[in-house]
Amino acid sequence: MLKKNKENKFKILVIAGPTASGKSLLAFDLAKKYKGIIINADSQQVYKELPILSSQPNKKDYNEISHRLFNFLDFYKYFSVNQWFKLVNKEIKDAKKKNILPIIVGGTGMYLNTLLNGLKILPEIPMDLRNKGKKLLENIGSKNFFNELKKKNKTCVYKINPNDKTRLLRSWEIYEVSNKSIYEINKEKKIKKLDSYNFCKILIFPPRREIYLNCKKRWNEMIKLGAMEEVKLLVEKEKKLNKKILIKTIGYKELKNFLLKKNNMNKSSELALQATKNYAKRQYTWFKHQFSANIIFKKRYEQITKKIFLKKIQDKLLTN
Repeated sequence: MLKKNKENKFKILVIAGPTASGKSLLAFDLAKKYKGIIINADSQQVYKELPILSSQPNKKDYNEISHRLFNFLDFYKYFSVNQWFKLVNKEIKDAKKKNILPIIVGGTGMYLNTLLNGLKILPEIPMDLRNKGKKLLENIGSKNFFNELKKKNKTCVYKINPNDKTRLLRSWEIYEVSNKSIYEINKEKKIKKLDSYNFCKILIFPPRREIYLNCKKRWNEMIKLGAMEEVKLLVEKEKKLNKKILIKTIGYKELKNFLLKKNNMNKSSELALQATKNYAKRQYTWFKHQFSANIIFKKRYEQITKKIFLKKIQDKLLTN
């Protein structure tokens, strides 16, 4: 049973933290204890092709607890924060109708920020325009692209590095559709918000060294479970379908280079672990400055800390 608050808003648990901190396991245990559903807030776990490498729940977990927004998207399909926001809103509404506790879990800052603070309303970009922008960028290079965009509207390149192709392309698309820069649109402050909910935010924030050690352990487990086979199949599928991979799962590029004999396994593992550490470092910075939690745990969630976590969450946020 969920505690009622003064405003009687529907309660949602949000479990966040850096990679390999035990978020998914905590979400699973809470969903099991309080008959909840788990909703994904990880940008790589939406894809179907790399469930092991992206640390998605296994089949046993799926059978025990209802999971949403995991493992549904093909590797070549574009997926935006806007799309995720619409889907997560639908899942929350469905949970509310059934009076089921939604537990949103993930470490993707863009998703969490949008969930908690709202979605900036930006114009829809047609796919043919997106492809046109990509070709133009490839043909003239990022620096020339930057300069041409600056000529159209100086604010189109406001705080954008000339080498940042992703942000340059996004800025170009927005201007082409709206004749306004992202900066100008942001100043208008048009935002879609999920105001009718009570978000209870849990942050797992252990020392970095603890996370780094677990990343190494998890990488070895992924290899044993078949991450290499996943990458091999995806490389073959990419060639067969002649589609570009939009997945950015850490470890994919490194294992692909091993399969192409560009690196040995030791080097590939070393590069993947370094990329994971760099990602975790960015996550730590984001959570420290951008995520205001109701409960912060300074240890990883695992069997040894399970009782402490569940007791504190029950006392502060939930009741039997």
